[in-house]
Amino acid sequence: MISLRDIKKCYTGKQVTNWVLRGVSLEVKEGDFLTVMGPSGSGKSTLLHIIGMLDECSSGKYLFKGTDVMALGEKQRAELHREHIGFVFQAYHLIDELTVYENLETPLLYQKVKGADRKSRVCDILDRFNIVGKKDLFPSQLSGGQQQLVSVARAVIASPSLILADEPTGNLSSKEGEAILRLFQELNENGTTILQVTHSERNAAYSKRTIELLDGTIIAEQVTA
Repeated sequence: MISLRDIKKCYTGKQVTNWVLRGVSLEVKEGDFLTVMGPSGSGKSTLLHIIGMLDECSSGKYLFKGTDVMALGEKQRAELHREHIGFVFQAYHLIDELTVYENLETPLLYQKVKGADRKSRVCDILDRFNIVGKKDLFPSQLSGGQQQLVSVARAVIASPSLILADEPTGNLSSKEGEAILRLFQELNENGTTILQVTHSERNAAYSKRTIELLDGTIIAEQVTA
């Protein structure tokens, strides 16, 4: 599904070049459940954003389902993302002007899902995440944990083939976090490919494979399941 070859990312200022990724090569097969670990500043979130087509690498090669992502225009990358990828952001990235219901409905609108089916799927996901009572609230009216639940629900509602999750349980209680990870495990068992970034060994234990980043380089890899 994903093939990264010598991916590098840097930000250049007036007098200094800051390297975030220093030549990452990685293969992710359909149905994998991969955890990316490492200290703050190691490049984890940057790598996830490049895989999610929300950022571009400075050099290297990225194939997604055989498509050369770097050869695509911005519009084509956005379409590929919408069709295949659900993203759980560390900072939620909910749309402030939309209610919980409308935030959940948005990915289905992009995919041109018909009205009756959209309503059914939104109602199902509201029930599944136990947030039916929050459906008419705006993000500013939710706690951090509630916003995180809505962010995860939005990522899975369109049944993407790939879920990218940046610290998906960071603002959840231990019980809520375990429920999310069990959901990811269930989705993975049914064929969804999952990549999560986390500092938590407990979260990593749910995955099949773990890689460790340090200073923008993969320094270790192990099979966890």
